[in-house]
Amino acid sequence: LLAGLLVVGLSASAVAGSFERVAAEVPKKVLPFPTQELPRLDEPEPGRPQTILLTGLDHRYADGSAPSRSDTMILMRLDPEAKATTILTLPRDLRAVVPGHGTGTQKLNGAWALGGAKLLTRTLRTSLLGTPEDPFRINNVVSIRFDAFAKAVNHFRCLYSDIDRRYLVRPGAGYAEIDQAAGYQLLCGMDSLAYVRFRHQDSDLTRAARQATFVAEARNQVDAGDVLLDAGDLLDAIGPFVQTSVRSARQLLGVAKLAVNLTNTPTKRVELGTTLAEDGSGDVLTTPAALAKARREFLEPTAVRAARPATRSTTRRRGSRTVRRSPAALPASMVRDAPGATQLATAVRPAAGRLPILAPSARLSRGAWQPEMSRGYWILDRSRRPRWPAYRLVASTGIIGEYYGVEGTTWRTPPILGLATDAVRLNGRTWRVQHDGRAIRRLFRSTPDGTFWISNSLTNELNAREMYALARSFGHRAGPTPRRAAGDGAGGGTATTTTAPTPSAPTPAGPPAPSPTAIEPSTTAPAPSPARPAPAIPRPATPGTLTVPRPSLLAPSTLVPRPTDLAPLGPGG
Repeated sequence: LLAGLLVVGLSASAVAGSFERVAAEVPKKVLPFPTQELPRLDEPEPGRPQTILLTGLDHRYADGSAPSRSDTMILMRLDPEAKATTILTLPRDLRAVVPGHGTGTQKLNGAWALGGAKLLTRTLRTSLLGTPEDPFRINNVVSIRFDAFAKAVNHFRCLYSDIDRRYLVRPGAGYAEIDQAAGYQLLCGMDSLAYVRFRHQDSDLTRAARQATFVAEARNQVDAGDVLLDAGDLLDAIGPFVQTSVRSARQLLGVAKLAVNLTNTPTKRVELGTTLAEDGSGDVLTTPAALAKARREFLEPTAVRAARPATRSTTRRRGSRTVRRSPAALPASMVRDAPGATQLATAVRPAAGRLPILAPSARLSRGAWQPEMSRGYWILDRSRRPRWPAYRLVASTGIIGEYYGVEGTTWRTPPILGLATDAVRLNGRTWRVQHDGRAIRRLFRSTPDGTFWISNSLTNELNAREMYALARSFGHRAGPTPRRAAGDGAGGGTATTTTAPTPSAPTPAGPPAPSPTAIEPSTTAPAPSPARPAPAIPRPATPGTLTVPRPSLLAPSTLVPRPTDLAPLGPGG
């Protein structure tokens, strides 16, 4: 993850025009792989696509002199001719044949323990994603210990993150402790590390989705000027924890310029089809067909979008009247639950200032609203002062580790809005859309009262029809009466009728809003302390622009495990 931040952050500074100076310092301050450990890599051609292997290394004090484990493995594809920047996260527990270590399989992160970056790269090139005759091309490797992750996040003055649910492991539980509330919030240092590494109550696959999303969202939040100004300090802080195959400023400059040319391209997360081994080992299995499909989608991404909502209803004549029929009712997977939404909205209302509480009247039938995880709160500004009233409503999908939810805030330009790349009209309202391949990641709605959005689960368990149904049923549940947004049709206000969309072209809603950088004046805020105080950052507060988000949701009363969510977890996992 930090490797991803470094690639994004350092390359972003090329925009400022003085990157050559920064690039010259990088090889001096980060650790090159020793010659005997240098992976076999494919020499990139100038201006051509590059694939970078990012690895996060876990080595705890209790491990002593034991070798580090590759806790995170992410492939990132930078292709100036593609429709998107692709990211493929490989589960650490994925079974693979490790070259030179027999014909049997073992967990993929075992390749690092046995032979470091050299053996892991060889495994990916010639065994997992390629063959000796047709190797999977990897151009660069960046490895970093998690010790430095918190330092880098603090260097960037923390990140606004959209936390999908409450994460809680109490001290002494035998796992890495965490106590992180749900909702869009400023996340710093060790809290950010605990969040991206969490796996105790979900699976390796869910964690992989969380980490890939974190890297993707980092592209939307790192300010080029800040990176250029403070690159020396950043390298001094984390350089001893970083290893890279980049040997010269020229190589790094090539990667950086390629990344800069892709600044406005969306990020696509490629999913590898997997199942859980039935032998109780917790290993993750895949197939040659699934690997071939993932390789193809990674190297040749297409601009695949989710199905569009229906924009027309049918009509028929009845005597002298024209009777307008509504589109189909809710999808079979959903139910109407306006009383439940209203009850939850009323509960969070007192802590959300004068913010109207909007929520859908529909939900998944197999899950439930999560009152113990939902909350009203205030989003902190970068000076750690409560500034924007907000609320988070959390709902379970009925699958362990998978939650969807609703966020609202008076902040009209939260950085997360920059992730939307499309827009649709639903019931007379404009919703901005963040796509994730074929899935809808989020739906955003801006009103005179602030910004509201619906978030899918980490692995996008809700399909497009279900996400559109939530948006169509979105209405006022508690608090002050919302102000009407310009351009709202009859569907604006207190929509309670839900309809199921069918694939069809929507009414054009115009281009999405650009990534915001301005911060509005504060609404009058009391001084409630945040759910968890942010740690101090040993850097002066300087103006800058950052962003990152994620959705918020919570644990259900009844969770149905799926096969990939049943992996037994070791200490610290």
